[in-house]
Amino acid sequence: PWVYLTYAERNAWGQLGWSEQWWDRAWEANSAAVTASGRCFGGKYLIGESGMEACLVGELVATYAECQNASAEYQLAYPGDLFELGAPVDDLQGTPGCSTQDRVGFVFNTAQITGPNVGYTPVCKFDPADFGGGCPQTTTSSTTPFPDGVDPDNAIPEGVLTCYQDLTTDQQDAVRLLGYTIGTWHSCMRPDWDAPTCTWPEDIPTPDAPCLDQLDYLNDKYDTNQPWNDLTSLVRDALVTLGWDEAGNDWAAVRYPASYAKPFSGQPPPTGLSLKEQQAASFLGHTADTWHRCPTSECLTRYSRLEHLMATWTWRTTMPSGVRQNLEVLGWTEDSWYEGLRPAVYKTAWADLRFPQRVAAILLGYSEDMWAGCLASDCVVRYNYVFEKYRNLRWSDMNSAQQNAWRLLEHSETLWDSGGMMRTSLFTRRWDELTPEQQRQAMFLGHSEGTWQGCSTDWGTPTNTSEEPQIEAGPLRTVRAEMTIDSPFSQISGNIYGAQVATLPTSFIEVFQRSVGRALFCGNPDYKEYVDGARDANGDALCMLPEEYERQKQRIRVVSVREGSIIVDFIIVANQTVTDLTAEFLFEALVRQLESDYSPIGQDIDFGRFARRATAKEVPLSTLTTGEREAALEFENMRAAWNSGNACALTRDARTGLVHCPTSGAAATGRLAGLAGPLA
Repeated sequence: PWVYLTYAERNAWGQLGWSEQWWDRAWEANSAAVTASGRCFGGKYLIGESGMEACLVGELVATYAECQNASAEYQLAYPGDLFELGAPVDDLQGTPGCSTQDRVGFVFNTAQITGPNVGYTPVCKFDPADFGGGCPQTTTSSTTPFPDGVDPDNAIPEGVLTCYQDLTTDQQDAVRLLGYTIGTWHSCMRPDWDAPTCTWPEDIPTPDAPCLDQLDYLNDKYDTNQPWNDLTSLVRDALVTLGWDEAGNDWAAVRYPASYAKPFSGQPPPTGLSLKEQQAASFLGHTADTWHRCPTSECLTRYSRLEHLMATWTWRTTMPSGVRQNLEVLGWTEDSWYEGLRPAVYKTAWADLRFPQRVAAILLGYSEDMWAGCLASDCVVRYNYVFEKYRNLRWSDMNSAQQNAWRLLEHSETLWDSGGMMRTSLFTRRWDELTPEQQRQAMFLGHSEGTWQGCSTDWGTPTNTSEEPQIEAGPLRTVRAEMTIDSPFSQISGNIYGAQVATLPTSFIEVFQRSVGRALFCGNPDYKEYVDGARDANGDALCMLPEEYERQKQRIRVVSVREGSIIVDFIIVANQTVTDLTAEFLFEALVRQLESDYSPIGQDIDFGRFARRATAKEVPLSTLTTGEREAALEFENMRAAWNSGNACALTRDARTGLVHCPTSGAAATGRLAGLAGPLA
């Protein structure tokens, strides 16, 4: 019967043309079967309208004790019709106060919500005096009369006999709310209804269409550029259930709710979507795949789509404020966005992101594999991605981070304009022949080892016939090095250990250790020219990974500073964990940085002017020859025989035999006798 339908179902079928009288006659519903809605009992209680949160007559029964009384009165009036009231519940998704779950039983919910809940009916308390000492006549909605000329015994409403694509937008919403899909809506029309032959709508992807096509359809359908009030009421209700605000402010700002970063299923709320949120997402047309932005589709295809979308955003003009807020959570600023310089957090593994950072990344469109750079993508797929990305791209259309990356790969605007990406001579080298900095920038641009070599595995290993002096000890050693700065020693001579002079307000040793530490541990750009040195927003020395710098800066230690221009003897302490870069790797990186004015050390605000005139070489930890080391070892073994108890014997006068130690009698004689061996 019509009265067994929920409030939402009645509205939906009403959109499609049904009325209560027509429905019950068409489906031969039992007129004796009635819903609890509208029943009056106990002289003061009433079952309200299904699906409503408030009472149309009287007021909601708001206490558990009163609800118990109402339940008991209902059992007296309608024995066995509904289950009696059980223990209170605290359901954030439920109807507040005393209610009945339609055709099930009484429920009392201590939680509060902001809207009605389908399938539940409020229990109301009224004053009989307001109705002449009796019950209200009805609390249900009025029914719709039959349309003119319609015989309800053998006719079906026109909306039910209409193909999905020919329904109005509101009617399509009603179909989906009732749980139909396009396919099941078409197939439910019985042959005896003289139903039309319906085909699949041309503008809607089929269920077996690629996930990204389905996602594009949903993005177009719910484009945030359309005004909030232009959406249908059912769509707005579903969006509000997912966390959008009712006024549409979030919609206008493209401020996606955090629910869009939750798993569609498999995890209970609040970690995952609630059942009500899942139903809202499904009503809007989502599947688990589209909700998660098609995770099984090609990673680089998804990455390229995100890049194209981001390329349309200008920080303060075309970028929605909701998007900008998520980017700021990841560390972007207006300057870094303009330059294309990724914040330091992009070097953090997905699993190590803080929760707000991971939520912001998901809302922007990232997934775990995209965040890692699509490492599992096939080489040919990646090569085509890089080729298409830079094909027909002018040098002036690149951001400065891309230009700097190509410059480090020995490209230039002139070379690019004369032949594009492939004009750099470095493409004739193997990946292994690139420096770590060049490899890092090549990966920033989208390359991998495979794409750099044209996805060819036939490149032979280059033969190195040069002979270089070898440093004794393994690759995990502590490195001792010597940096020669081609500047007068007088520039620092008054300030080596901190004496105040005008040109160096702090110790040169402190400046050296701090600046080299920043160059090696701060993760600053490999190649970038700054107007006034590498500075942060406060004007201080730039350090994009301050925590890493603080953790490792003590590995740089100055041994001495001497003349001969300026010669700094220093060490890089060996790594203490397997994840830290080795001292050998760090020293080689420092040598390469000294070769470029636009490297982190070359752009350091404290040391850059020295770095541009400096070279470095590794030296042995010990400068002694093998013979000198053996003599020193022999001396140390002899010195080990003396301690505070016998060292006074070393003051014996060879001419007089006197020992200038506090001695007395036999005790002194005994001590002298015991020392005869070492002094012989």
